[in-house]
Parts: sequence; C-alpha cells; structure tokens
Amino acid sequence: MWQFEFSGQWPAGIIILLALAGGVAVWACYRRKRAQLAPWRYHALLWFRLLAVLTVALFLLKPVLRFSHTRLERQQVIVLQDVSQSMSIRDAFEEKSRLETSELLLHDSQHALLKRLAKEHQVHFFTFGETLSETPLDAPLKADAKGTAIGDALRDSVARVGAEGLAAVVLLSDGVSTMGEDVRKVARSIGVPVIPVVLGGRMAEKGRFLDIGIAGAPHNPELIVNNTAKLKLRLSNEGLEALSATDRQVTLTLKKGEQVVGSAPVQFPAANGARDVEVEFVPREVGLVMLRAELPPIAGESVAENNHRDFMVNVIDPKIRTLMVEGVARSEYRFLYHVLSSDPSIELTSVVKLRKDVFLQQGAVVGVDLSKGLPARAEEFKKFDVVILGDIAREEFSDEQLSLLKRFVSEGGALLAMGGYHAFGPGGYVGSPLEELLPVRMGGPGDGQCEGTFAPKLTAAGAGHPIFLGCDEFFRPGAGEVTLDGASRVLGAKPGASVLLQHPTALAGSDPLPVVVEQRYGDGRVLAVTTDTTWKWKFQYEGRGQASPYYRFWRQSLRWLAARKDAAHAPGVALSAWTAKVEYEPGEPVLVEAQLRDESGQPRERADLTLRVESPSAGPAPMEMRLEAVPLSAGKYQASFRPAAGGVYHAVVSAAEKQRPLGEARFDFMVGRVAGEFDSVDADESAMSALARDTGGRCYNFATAARIPDDLTQRSRQVVYREEKNLWNGPEFFMIFLGCVTAEWILRRRSGLN
Repeated sequence: MWQFEFSGQWPAGIIILLALAGGVAVWACYRRKRAQLAPWRYHALLWFRLLAVLTVALFLLKPVLRFSHTRLERQQVIVLQDVSQSMSIRDAFEEKSRLETSELLLHDSQHALLKRLAKEHQVHFFTFGETLSETPLDAPLKADAKGTAIGDALRDSVARVGAEGLAAVVLLSDGVSTMGEDVRKVARSIGVPVIPVVLGGRMAEKGRFLDIGIAGAPHNPELIVNNTAKLKLRLSNEGLEALSATDRQVTLTLKKGEQVVGSAPVQFPAANGARDVEVEFVPREVGLVMLRAELPPIAGESVAENNHRDFMVNVIDPKIRTLMVEGVARSEYRFLYHVLSSDPSIELTSVVKLRKDVFLQQGAVVGVDLSKGLPARAEEFKKFDVVILGDIAREEFSDEQLSLLKRFVSEGGALLAMGGYHAFGPGGYVGSPLEELLPVRMGGPGDGQCEGTFAPKLTAAGAGHPIFLGCDEFFRPGAGEVTLDGASRVLGAKPGASVLLQHPTALAGSDPLPVVVEQRYGDGRVLAVTTDTTWKWKFQYEGRGQASPYYRFWRQSLRWLAARKDAAHAPGVALSAWTAKVEYEPGEPVLVEAQLRDESGQPRERADLTLRVESPSAGPAPMEMRLEAVPLSAGKYQASFRPAAGGVYHAVVSAAEKQRPLGEARFDFMVGRVAGEFDSVDADESAMSALARDTGGRCYNFATAARIPDDLTQRSRQVVYREEKNLWNGPEFFMIFLGCVTAEWILRRRSGLN
C-alpha cells in the first residue's frame, strides 16, 4: 500500500493558489514579449520560469510518499522437556514410559512436533529436572533427574531466550513439581503463554492397582556420631486386599552407598493407608551423609519406582553445652565468657547475679528456667554437658538444686568449680550436697584467701594431663613468669583426686595448696580451679608479642570435662568453618562462618580467608569469594551467597596470611530437600490445566498435541512495516530549480531581453 501526502507547514491550498498566480503572472509577462521572440524561444523561456515557480511550490508543500506492508513475523518458541525420574513411569501411550511417549510426540513422523514447529518458528529446546539445560533437538533423553523444578525451568528458559518475540512455552511433563519456586506464580510473572502437554495418567485407572512405597523420610535429622539413632520412615500401601499376610511382609533396608547399615521387618496391612516404621542406624563419620531406604517389590506391583527413597542426615560431634553461673561480672568471668563463646565447638549459656534472686542470662537460649541461677528440674540439667560455678555463694541455691547438680555429675555430667571470695569454704559449701562432689576438702567460711602473686607449679600428673597438653612448657623453670594473684584456701585435695597445678609455697596441711585439681565422680568429671586470675595469663605473654597458655588451657579443660578429644586444638593453627544451617531452601542466602585461632588457641585476626564452593554436578563452575572479619568478634569471619541450584554442595575455606597458607576447613551443606520423585505417581492434569488458564495457553494430551503447531501459527503476530520517502528533501529539487533559472537567464541574454 502507498499514500502520497504534502507535509509542509503551510496550507497546501494557499501555496497552490500562489503558484497558480505566479504562473499567470509569468505567462502575462512573457506574452508581451512574444512578438520579439522566435516561437521556440518564447515557449522555452515561459516553461523555464513556470518550472522554477513549480519547484518552489513543491518545496514549500514538502511532498512525501508513504509505503506500508504487512507480514507474519517468525517468532520464537521454547520447548521444555521434563527428564525427571517420574517420567520413567510406564502409564502413558501403549504402556510406554512418559518420556518415551514424549519422544514420540517430538520426533515420530506422525507427530514430529519439533520439525513442524521449526517451519514457522525459531525453536529453543531445553530439558530440565532440578536444573535447566539447553539440549540439541536430536539428543537422546534419559529420565534420571532426582527432582522436578517446573517453576524454575519456566523462569530460567524465558530469561535465557527473552520474552520479546516469544510466542509460547510448550511444556511436556507429568505436571508434578517436587522442588523450586511456585509454578503458577512464576508462570503468571513471565508474561508468555504456557502450552502444557500432560504425559501419563492416574494409576488407579489402569485396572487393578497394587503398590507399596516410601512416602516420607526424615527431614534434615541431626544425628550424633557413634550413637544409635532411630530414623522414622513413612510407608504407604494400596491394593493389597487380596494378598496373604505372608505376601504382605517385607524387609525395609537402609543403605549408605551399597552398604546395608540398618533394616526393619514390615508387615503391611490389607487396608489401604500409611504407617511409620523406625530403622536403627549408627553413624560412624561426621558430616552430611546420603542414605537410601529400600523396599523389595511385591509380586504384581504396579509401580516399583517409589520403593526407594534417598535422604540426607547430618552427623555431628555435638557442641559442648555449657552453663556458667556467676555471682558477679568480675574480670575472670568476662574473659572466660569471651574464650568459650568464641569457640565454635562450645555452646555457652551464662547467668550472672544482679541482685538477690535476680540473674541476667546471656549466650545461647536453651529453653530452661534459669531465673534461680541453676535449673530446678533433673531433665533441665540434661540440656547441658558442663556446669561452671564461679564466685557465687551457696545461699543463692536451694538444697534441691545442688542435689540435682550432684546427681547430674554422677550420671555423666561435669562440674567446674572456680575460686573467688564466695567459693568453696568461704562460700558456705561445707555441709552442702556439693561437699562430697568437689575434689578438695573445705574448712568453712574462715578459710579465706591466699593473697599475693605467685608462679604456680605444674605437677607430674599435670604435665601429662590433657588439660595442659601443649601448655606444660609455660610452667617449666626458666620459661618465663606465668603468675596468678591469690587463690581460695582449701584444706587439701581429697584421696583419689589428682592435683595438676599447685602453689609453690603456700600449704594446705602438709601438702602444697592445690590450684587445679580433678577427679571422677560416678560417671562424671569434676575440676576445681581455686584461683580467679587466670585471665592475667592472656596479657603476660601477649604483651611481649608471644603466645600464651590462656585459650588452650580453658578450651582443653572444657573438652576434658565433657570427655571430648581435643582434636580441634592440636598443635598448629586451627581453622573451623560451618554454615548457619545444614539445609537451605532454594533461593535462600547461605551464611558461611569461620573461626581462626593461632597455635595457642587465641583468635587470629587480619588473615585472608577464601571460600570455594563446588556446586552440584548439574550446576555452574565452582565459585570463590572472600570471607570478611566480623566486627567485635575476634577471629571470626563470614560470607553470604545465593546458590544457583539445588543439591549437595562441597565447600572449602582456606586461610592465609601474607600469602602464607595457614590451613583449610571443609564442610558440606544442602540446598533443597532430596526430592521424592515418586511420592505422587499420578500425572497432575489439573495443575497443568490451571497453568494454561493462568497464562492464556491451552492444555493438551498425547491425543491432541499434534494440533499445537497449527494453533501456534494462528497465534503468530502480524507486523506492519512502514516506510516514508521524502520527495522534496533532495538535491534534485535544487538542481531543477537552479537549472531552470540559469537556462532562462542565458536564453534571455541571448534574446536581448533584460
């Protein structure tokens, strides 16, 4: 189509009238000279002048020629193919698997969806399970993905191709999404029609349906290494009414890799339903462990794919749960609180007396009433591994509380009793339930304090004790001053107790005054430290730029009390790293934390820590980032990031100082649950239909999917292309005008006209 128009600012009628008037004036002027001119000269001069006037008029009118034409635009189409494990179920066309049926639709000559779509559209073919992958059109497909993230696949595919010029997204799936973002929410946000093709059906409609399966597994359980755990699994059964009791009896096995690590007999009832079964498992290693629960198929079972289920457990060497009770916020308390709270293997809760019967709680919240300092019930003591009693008088506690503390230690707990003006005898503990528990003999309130500065002496028992491992060199003669200021007087160590550190001159009876004493009580352990100035050890060496025994002594004391090995404080720099959680939801930021300590166990600052994260095999390349120091938390570093996909991640934190490596720490974490691909074996046609309605698409099945290319052609977008040709804005107008006036002037001169 074309259209001729004048685009000038002046009204066309006025310009035409002026041009006609000018033409008449030109004709009148030359008519008077006609007798003087030869006929050809007369007509040439007249037409040269008229053409010049016409050229000026056209220039003012600004004529344009507009062209337009319409054609169908070749648009883009995304084809999404589900390759999750549920696509292997054989309930589709002629008992083929869902994926095999999909391949018939895509490539079989009768349907050939991909080939037919490619005639009119630019086709982008993607496969997806947990993650999206662009796939060649003729690539062989395998239903092996352990999760189905339909929402993520829709979002990511449109993001890659772009919504501009995108006609539709064709989705071939059974419609069961087991992970990732909400499908309908994503579909409504992308602004593109979704055309689902439902593959599979309802198993109960296939005739007699017989099935047993694992419907649920523990969600993120936390197990203790080398301890028996009972894992609860939910089993389901349907259609077993005709089977005998013997045929309904199977064995549930628990596997780690190919190794069977647990089993339990299962007797399924005849009636349809679900039940919980417990399997015992003893983990032997710390970290995330992948387990598989399996049921053997029964004779004639319709679907065997749901007879196994993978799930993750987190095996830990648990933190030392510590309760510290103090009568006053003294220096020993403040420094010890910092030491213990900065240790990632210690979970510290502390209470400090503010006034009579009023205590301030700090640190970890454990769900125990500590308004009276110590717990008031036996089950509440079990929330802790170690109890520390500081400079606090016996009158703050009831006999019942102290009796429960004694019972707690006897049954395997631990007690650390520290010196002070209200500890041991001066604190009134003579005659209390704790008198038998403590490893020292007390005289009474008149015991008082041994004043003055002294350099404690390490005994032979102390030199070989785990508490002083790596610290003994500080107490050797000539090693330098490791001094204390004062200690609580006691009458001596009890028979069976081991004195690890003693006063060099002060006596308790005929023996040196004990400073650090330990003993076993029942199944538990007790440590008495009669001084309250160990905090000075931190500065006596650090002031000279040297390592001190302070951090190592206290952390090893806690580990010995809790009967833990001190692997975290072996000689050398110690680096610990962990995530705030072991399992994250897809898209949730992951927080990575690390603690760095030097050879003495003291927090190490101003180091360079780097995090390297290896994504699941289907994900992107490994990611690296820097951990930043946490303000007001000595030696602690952290970083945060959002993982790109679901699965198990392997992380390595590396520490260095001035490019000198200090150590590495490795850990695992998981994003998203290990999906239950066979929790629901039926295709979800209603979900796919809702998806089509929400986006303006249309839902198809195997019988109707051949219509998709024709339907998409009808949806093709008509595009009108327009072009405009300016007839006035060119050199030809100027050349015509210049030629006319020049030719007229020359001819006039030769004709003898002015």
